[in-house]
Amino acid sequence: MLPLLLNATPTSFLLVLHNRNILSILPEFPHKLFYMIKEKVSSSQSVKLITWTVIPVIIIFGLLIPIRDFMHTTHTVMQVLYGTVVILVFMMLNAVLFYAPKEVILDDTRLTLIKGAGKLTILRNEIEEIRMYDPRDTGNIRVFGIGGICGYIGRYYNRDIGYYTSFVGDYSQAFFIRTKKGKKYLFSCDNAGRIVEELEKRYTK
Repeated sequence: MLPLLLNATPTSFLLVLHNRNILSILPEFPHKLFYMIKEKVSSSQSVKLITWTVIPVIIIFGLLIPIRDFMHTTHTVMQVLYGTVVILVFMMLNAVLFYAPKEVILDDTRLTLIKGAGKLTILRNEIEEIRMYDPRDTGNIRVFGIGGICGYIGRYYNRDIGYYTSFVGDYSQAFFIRTKKGKKYLFSCDNAGRIVEELEKRYTK
């Protein structure tokens, strides 16, 4: 039986392999410690307030009422109008759920942001800069994206870091990443300082 050492914590686990046969198959990983940190992307109180206030309003006025009016009107032009509104609102809500950040995972080779659907992965050799972000330093201008519903998601700009891609649920837990290709990201998660510390130690030179 393959002996395993598990350190069971809510956000991380350690796995050590000591089987010589396994190590002989993977000679590039002798006595390697496989390490993973998983942190939830939490929403700030303002994001929660915006989300639970705006989404019901959008559903009522952007979906339910147009659908009702579509079914009761006999005018082709109005049917097209109501139908278009419903389709656009439905697509917008799906986009919000698709891009909403859910979890940040850090392991020995990559940093991964889990979204509502899909994921964004940054390899360790792509990271040029990593640091905590203080939202009090400068204001953020939304260029394109979502401004509070399920987070601050999309393309943003501020004077400190320029244009960047944001996947932030809580600015007080935000951290900034710049890759060697010049891409800039702002993520957030619980225990963000731990993620930054590990990235500074193991992902940057």
